[in-house]
Amino acid sequence: MLVSFAESIVDSSLTQWIQATYWLWPVMEITHFIGLTLLLGGLIIIDLRMAGFLRAIDPAATHKLLPAVALGFTLNLVTGILFFYGDPMRYSINIGFQFKMVLVLIAGINAALYHWKVDPLLGTMDRSLASPTIAKVVAFTSLGTWTGVLLLGRLIPYVGTG
Repeated sequence: MLVSFAESIVDSSLTQWIQATYWLWPVMEITHFIGLTLLLGGLIIIDLRMAGFLRAIDPAATHKLLPAVALGFTLNLVTGILFFYGDPMRYSINIGFQFKMVLVLIAGINAALYHWKVDPLLGTMDRSLASPTIAKVVAFTSLGTWTGVLLLGRLIPYVGTG
């Protein structure tokens, strides 16, 4: 499925523009890194607090980091799509990229679970109490999946293609 989509866009004007614009790829890399910094920087604080660490921080106060996390994710989504368009055949068969996308999907499902189940608990949670089990599971799942996304993203140029 991914390969057939890649084949359908390989000759697109967007792909040709990305490949022909010599300065664009480095700018996308920098933007992707900034997005990753915002995303993971905020999530590390949020997730560690949800897991029961950093108890000096009010759980509800971690909500102030969510706009930075959302901005980081948006930057990574946009630049990630542009990376794929820039070299669709390479990415579509790369096992590191494929596993990375599976982890992003798991992280998205985990984020939905956070919003549906954990977020309502955190708004009323006393900071002196232990975090609920569901919050700990969501926090450690988030930390694990995003760490995997980071590592696999970095390994894409080096791992096998199929």
